[in-house]
Amino acid sequence: MNQKRVTTWALPIVIVSFLTSTCVSLWSLHTMSLRNQEELSKILTAQIYDVIASELSDAITVSRTMASDVFVADTLKHEAEEGSAATLKNYLSGIQSNLNHEAAFIVSDASGKYYTVDGVTKVIDPQTNSYDRWYTAFLESGEEYDLDVDNDELAQGEWTVFVNCRMKDDQGSLLGVCGVGVRMALAKQKLEQLEKTYHVSICLIDEKRLVQIDLDENNIEKLYLEGLSLPSPGSQEYLYQRLGKDQIAVTKYIDSLDWYLVVESDGSQERGQFVNVIFLNVAVFLVLGGLLALAMHTIAKRTRTLADASLKDSSTGLLNRRAFEEEKERRSRKAPEADFVYMIADLNGLKTANDTMGHEAGDELIKGAADLLKLYFGPYGRVYRIGGDEFAAIMRISEAQLEEVQENFDMAMQTWEGTLNKELSISCGYASAKEYPSESFAGLSHIADERMYAAKEHYYLTSGKDRRRQ
Repeated sequence: MNQKRVTTWALPIVIVSFLTSTCVSLWSLHTMSLRNQEELSKILTAQIYDVIASELSDAITVSRTMASDVFVADTLKHEAEEGSAATLKNYLSGIQSNLNHEAAFIVSDASGKYYTVDGVTKVIDPQTNSYDRWYTAFLESGEEYDLDVDNDELAQGEWTVFVNCRMKDDQGSLLGVCGVGVRMALAKQKLEQLEKTYHVSICLIDEKRLVQIDLDENNIEKLYLEGLSLPSPGSQEYLYQRLGKDQIAVTKYIDSLDWYLVVESDGSQERGQFVNVIFLNVAVFLVLGGLLALAMHTIAKRTRTLADASLKDSSTGLLNRRAFEEEKERRSRKAPEADFVYMIADLNGLKTANDTMGHEAGDELIKGAADLLKLYFGPYGRVYRIGGDEFAAIMRISEAQLEEVQENFDMAMQTWEGTLNKELSISCGYASAKEYPSESFAGLSHIADERMYAAKEHYYLTSGKDRRRQ
């Protein structure tokens, strides 16, 4: 009955907990999605900025260099002289071919002649030809240079951006306008691809928000983007703003063009995808949850293995000095248990074995001592190798058990025989909390050390061996 009641209450609690956590997760996912949408929009805008800037910045530099070229200025001053037209034609041919621009031009203010790589192609007449009114508009603007987007008559309707630069003589008198044309076929192709891939619309506008570059040519110099906030001129920020429930825009000031890059996107598609993401995430969560649990189990197991390896003596398999010091530190913070026993052991004759029979014999003694200590004392605690021929054991064992283990250990040591060594001798010292209830771990360690040294002294006295050679 109680179990059924618990189950009845537990089920709604689990369901409510699941729904609550799901709602919180979805809200967090939605918030994160909006934040990611903003960051991705800025990254996309930066990518588009690079495409446009790379196409136009070099053209601006070339045009301004042409405007300050003394050779060009001197030729225009004397354009009535024979050969001047050919000189300007050759100059423009070099600009266009060597610097890979689609068009290069010079307009003489004195004669109205429009020079290109083909020579004088026409005489501009802003009064009667609407296509030539760009010239008057540019001069009246007072700007050193500007950009003009139009359908290039000479390129049969190709989308081209002209960089117009004012040319003056040494006295500051107007000589004309020069520049280059950048046919934006490659940039246009890249922008079309970006618009299609990311479902955005891309355009460039001036400070009046009038569209200057747009993939929809019907918008160029006709459409104003009202209500759009713009970054301050000279600012390097990417201004993110929401124009409506789903509409978002990122604007970036392009210093070299004195225009603003605008990238607009419709968030309704992202909202539709959000629903799909929910179902997908549920499935992915179940799969990843299982994989994560397995991975965590594997990592934890591997971590334990590595941690254990760092505390093991590789040659004997016993715990090492580091493990002993950690245990010693832990034990020093509390009183020993009533059945606590500390043992210190020192291998006899290691130096003699190393000197007379080689280190293989010495290693055999160390391994033999470690095996016996672990076999007899290991079941009651931990056995450590704390030095070359020193060992220690920290145990929880009764006096009766300790006495029995000592007898069995001594008997096994007396009957031990190795491949290179015929005997094994270990001097041990013991100290128990029952024998010294008021002593700390450090005190018991000191007592065990003294007893071990006494046992070692007794060994050398009774065996007749020279301790200094051992």
